[in-house]
Amino acid sequence: MTKMFFITGTDTDAGKTFCACALEAALRERGYSVRPYKPIAAGLEANGSNQDISRHLEAVGLHVPQSEIAALIYREPVAPHIAARKTGKEISFADLDLGLKRALSDNPDYLITEGAGGWLLPLGGNRVLPDWPGMRDMQVIIVVGMKLGCLNHALLTREAVVRREFRVGGFITHSVSAELQPYYQENLETLQEMMGLPFLGDVRYEKSANIKEASSDLNLDLFLSL
Repeated sequence: MTKMFFITGTDTDAGKTFCACALEAALRERGYSVRPYKPIAAGLEANGSNQDISRHLEAVGLHVPQSEIAALIYREPVAPHIAARKTGKEISFADLDLGLKRALSDNPDYLITEGAGGWLLPLGGNRVLPDWPGMRDMQVIIVVGMKLGCLNHALLTREAVVRREFRVGGFITHSVSAELQPYYQENLETLQEMMGLPFLGDVRYEKSANIKEASSDLNLDLFLSL
C-alpha cells in the first residue's frame, strides 16, 4: 500500500518544494518508487513550465506532462483562489481527487504531496486546503523556514494541524538564505524541544539547488519508520 505524506510549510517560501524534492530524491536513491503530487500550482514561466513542478519531475526522474502530477495549474503567481476566480471556475475537491487518483495509478511506494503557501491555504468559498477530504489519509510533514519569527510560525502551524486532527509525521528545518539567521543552532534546539515531533533533518540553503546533496541532510531512516 502506498504511504502518503503531505508537505506543508510555515509560510510561503519556507522551502517546501526544495525539501519535498530532497525527500523524493532520497527515497528514490534507496530504491523506492516515488510519485510527487502538486494539487495546485500557480505561476508559469515564459515557456509554460511551472518551476515547482519541474523540480519534482527532476527529483524523481519523470518525463511526463505537468498535468500528470498537478491537478490545477494557473498562469499567474498569485493566491490560487484569486487565480481560479479569474478563470471563472472555482477550485473543486473533485478536481483534486482526480489528480490524486492519477498520481496513485502506478501504486508507488510513496506519494509526496506538496501544498501551496502555508497550511491554511484559501480555496475560495470560505474553504481551505485542509478541508479537502483527500488529505485525511496523509501524514503531514511541516517545513520550517528558518528566519526571524520561525519559532512562532512553527508552533502555530503545528497547533493548527493538530487541531484539525491530522497525523503529523514530523518536521524539517530549512535555512532560507545562504546567511544563517542569528542564533541558528539555538533556534534549532528550541524547535526540537518544543515541537514534540520527530525531527527529520535540517536542510541547508543550496545556491545551486542541488537536490541530491540536500537529500543527505535528511534522516531518511527516521522518515521510513513513520
